[in-house]
Formats: sequence, C-alpha cells, structure tokens
Amino acid sequence: MKTPKRHDALPVILAFEASTNQLSVAVYADGVIRAMKTAEAAFGQAASLVPLAVSALAEADVDFAMISHVAAGRGPGSFTGLRVSLAAAKGVCLAHDLPGLGISGLEALAYSCGDDGGDLPILCLADTRRGNVYAQFFTANMTPQGDIFEAQIEQLPLLVPLAFGKETILLAGYRGQAVGTAFLGAGWQVRVAGGKIISADAADQGIDDISVDAGMVANLAAHHLACGKISPLTPLYLADPRLGPKKKASA
Repeated sequence: MKTPKRHDALPVILAFEASTNQLSVAVYADGVIRAMKTAEAAFGQAASLVPLAVSALAEADVDFAMISHVAAGRGPGSFTGLRVSLAAAKGVCLAHDLPGLGISGLEALAYSCGDDGGDLPILCLADTRRGNVYAQFFTANMTPQGDIFEAQIEQLPLLVPLAFGKETILLAGYRGQAVGTAFLGAGWQVRVAGGKIISADAADQGIDDISVDAGMVANLAAHHLACGKISPLTPLYLADPRLGPKKKASA
C-alpha cells in the first residue's frame, strides 16, 4: 500500500535526463538534490536509465511510495534519448499514479547557471549534432526571451534581442569557446557560468561546455511547482530550424 503524500510537504521529485550522451537520474527531496547518478551511453539508454534510477533512489533513501512528482528533460537534444527519458518518466507516473513535469533543458541550464541577483542576459546552448547549435536567450531573472531556435554559431551575436543592449552576455552550455569567440569578435564582453569573464585579449582562455543533467531538471521542476507552472511530458523537437541552409526542393 502506498504511503499517503502530504500536499503541504516539499515535493519529492524523481528526475530523468537523457538529451545528450550523458544519462542522469536525480532525486530531489527536502529542498535539495539528495542523490544523482550519471552514466555515459551513446547507445542503449533504455537499459541504463532504470538501474540509475534504482541506484539514485537507494542513495537518497527514498522509495517509490515517497515520490510526489516525476520530471524529465524535454530537450532539445538527442531524438532517441528524449524518447527514452520521457517514456521512463511516463512509466513511473503510470505505475505509481504520479503527476509528471516536462522540463526544457535550456531553461534548466539558465536556472542553474544564471547570474542570481545579477543583470546579465543569458544565452544557453545545446548540441544539434548537425554542426549548428540549439539556442535560447533569457533575461537576467532566467525568463525565456523568445523561443528556442537553431543557428550557426557566427550568427548568434546578430540575433541578440534589442532589449538586451550590447555590453556583456553570460554563456552556458555547448560550444562555449566557439560562441564566446564569436561574441568577442562582435564587440561583446563574455562571462561564463561561474563568473569568469573572457575578454578579447584572452580569447584563448578555456570555456568549459556544460550539459544539462537530471539535478538541473529536478531543481527547475521544484521551482515550477512552487510557481504553479506545469509543462507536459512531451518532447521539444525542432524539425524546422529558423536559420541555416535551405533544404533542397524534392524533384
């Protein structure tokens, strides 16, 4: 028999993320990430996610009867990985009669890496696996500014919303070094997650890539619950990129 869940208690969230080659499962309880397990898996994600979940729950000392919500990354990212993580989340929801929350990976990056209390606009990036990047701009308070889009890296400085002005931008996610170089060349100052500033005379300084993980997904899911925001467990597929080479017309 399942333990009744208190509606006034902090949420207990089981979160899945598989939009990149790094799979992860996290358990959020008592307002913090209690456990997170990760594994590299370019293939066979379905076989890896369940053992990761079992391990994370055991480390967090949480059983399925204690879970109040299930979250999963919606992408953008690997088509197969998204299907696997969302299917795993839906399976747990169905088996244990739990509500599910779909979380944008780029929004989770912004929420995790944003300049809390600062005033810098944020650009979050993910791998398309086609040479370009998925991108989305956020205001300093981590509010999305426009939709997710696909672009060539050198075009990104031209796509900054006019409301942001043109001084400094905070970068988080994939291909940070190349994106930082593009912004420096366009006259911007670049700050990366963690506070490091990359200037034009130090463009060769390393900018580490940051991938979204299940801990980020769980943290944003808890924030969404506190704000009363619920997004479905459906993938964010971007089949029609806004930028890039035109497709050849079929004969």
